[in-house]
Amino acid sequence: MIKNIFRVLCLAIILISAAACNKEDGASSAGDVYTVTDVQNISLAQQDAGFTIKLPHTLPKDYLFQSVVHNPDQQGITVQYFWNDDDFSGEMLFLTQQLVNPQVNYAKEAIVEDVLLGNLWAKFVQGSDDNGVWQNQAPVYWLRWQAHGYYFTLIFNGNETSSKGWISKEQLVKLAEQLLW
Repeated sequence: MIKNIFRVLCLAIILISAAACNKEDGASSAGDVYTVTDVQNISLAQQDAGFTIKLPHTLPKDYLFQSVVHNPDQQGITVQYFWNDDDFSGEMLFLTQQLVNPQVNYAKEAIVEDVLLGNLWAKFVQGSDDNGVWQNQAPVYWLRWQAHGYYFTLIFNGNETSSKGWISKEQLVKLAEQLLW
């Protein structure tokens, strides 16, 4: 019980500290992103999973928390964000942190690139499966890495590269670097 209260308190301190950050480079601070209800939902998911979720300190401009889901079979949690703008065209971010190795097998047509996140390597893939055919140019970016006994997957799903909510590969890597410790 005390351990869970401590976890909730630590998460609240982190979110409050992040809210104090300034807003340079068009990024929203965590204070703009997480509401009290969001923090409660995240805390419950953490309690179910038994570990603390690593969350980014800042998100790209106008991205907001949408949901958090605990997947007991994969011993993981997925946090979903969406681009909240009047011109919404479907841009979304998904962050999964799990204890079980997802054993990802990329399609043989997929172009898998090693990218450096801080001081560790991650796998970057662009594309998606369309009725059994891998589409390398699909507007979906996948970034996967392992750190401190956890497996992370950060996915950006977009529609229009001209959208203000579009996230580039470089921006996705910078977002992932916030999750390193």
